[in-house]
Amino acid sequence: MYRLVYVSRATEHLGDADIENILNVSQSNNDERYITGFLAHNGRAFMQALEGQRDEVLDIYSRIENDDRHFGVTQIIGEPIETRAFPDWSMNYHRVDDDEGSSTMVVRKDDSVDTLLNPSMPRDLLYMFSKFIRMR
Repeated sequence: MYRLVYVSRATEHLGDADIENILNVSQSNNDERYITGFLAHNGRAFMQALEGQRDEVLDIYSRIENDDRHFGVTQIIGEPIETRAFPDWSMNYHRVDDDEGSSTMVVRKDDSVDTLLNPSMPRDLLYMFSKFIRMR
C-alpha cells in the first residue's frame, strides 16, 4: 500500500461544474482500482491524498500532473503505508465556501463522513489537511 499527497493551484476559470466532474470521474476510476482518498479545495488551491497499490496511485498521479484545470502540482508525501487513512472513501471532498472560513464536506455516495476522524488516521495527515483548509 502507498499514500501520495500533493498540492496544486486551481486555474482561475475553474467552477463548481468542473469540480463536480473531477469528483465523478475520480470516484469512478478509484472504485475500479480500489483507490481511496480525500480532496480539499480552499478556494485557490487543492490538496489531495490518494491511497492504494503503489503503481496504481503513481499512474493516477501522472494523469493528475497533466490535467490543465490546475498547475504547480507538487507532491508533498509519497510513502508506503500499512493502513489507509481513508479506508471507506473512494473520493470525498471538502471545500471552503467563503473568506470567513465557512466550509462544506461533500460526502460521495455511501461514504461515511465519520471516517474523516478515523482513530487510526495519522495525526500529521489530519493536521496537514486542517491547516490547508484554513489557508486563504
